[in-house]
Amino acid sequence: MCFLVLLSQELSVFAQLRSITVDDTSIRINAMGLDQRKDGQPVVVFESGHGTPQGNWDRVIHEVSRLAPVVAYDRPGVGESEAVDEEPTMENVSARLINLLDQLELPPPYLLVGHSLGGLYVRGFAIHHPELLAGLVIIDPADFTENHQNRRAYYDVLDWKSSRVDSLIDSFIQRRNHRHEKSPPPIRREGQYLEKVREQEFQEIVSNPLPNVPVHIITGGRFDSSKHPKTYDEEAVFRAKMRQRVSRWTDVIQSVDHGVLLYSGSAGHFVQWDDPELVISSIKIALQDYAAMNN
Repeated sequence: MCFLVLLSQELSVFAQLRSITVDDTSIRINAMGLDQRKDGQPVVVFESGHGTPQGNWDRVIHEVSRLAPVVAYDRPGVGESEAVDEEPTMENVSARLINLLDQLELPPPYLLVGHSLGGLYVRGFAIHHPELLAGLVIIDPADFTENHQNRRAYYDVLDWKSSRVDSLIDSFIQRRNHRHEKSPPPIRREGQYLEKVREQEFQEIVSNPLPNVPVHIITGGRFDSSKHPKTYDEEAVFRAKMRQRVSRWTDVIQSVDHGVLLYSGSAGHFVQWDDPELVISSIKIALQDYAAMNN
């Protein structure tokens, strides 16, 4: 009997998947623990990567819901959410997320957890709505610290001429563009937007410092070889890229009082899937640091 009760409770936690209407658009969400929220307690909000449905959080969301109320969702045109004809800029994504949270009657503060392109979006949220934040946990992000010069510097280990490096980088851009040319328009627009802000060297972010909230950056250090024919030492470039990115990300977390940088050598790009305990621990620490800052 006790087992059945516990099983029923576990299933009720996972039975929160539903669709709500936000700005006349059907948005698929997964929300847990909202009815148990305490006054002033942060809500943990998960922001997924490029074209990635919210199921990529399945290995962490249950445990995190034991720490705080949680909300995951599919952006318009991703997963089971209805598409909209709108450029997915940082400002637009942030505004729609606020409307979603308003629809759920969830006032701030929010601890935003973003992966990959979602890491860019939560960093953008900190530009447009810093007063709503309890903190940021940024997982293997689209690297908003990167400019054209250091993007080329990753290839110094190959001792190539600049023209050859530029040609390789251009081939990667073309490959990314072609990868999603048959994808639905909303997913294609996400990729196009990312390429645009990369070419602009993330000026919107560079021009706006972080608010003084807990900020964690988590990265996976496992090298996963590509399926394309090998034309250079990919692992050497990957290691060089990681060293340089970690150095720049250290500057990011040192700009706030409660900054944390976490590296998982066993995890690939989806750290939340490969090393969920690390992500859960990071969220727990960020929540604790926010509480300490506001006591």
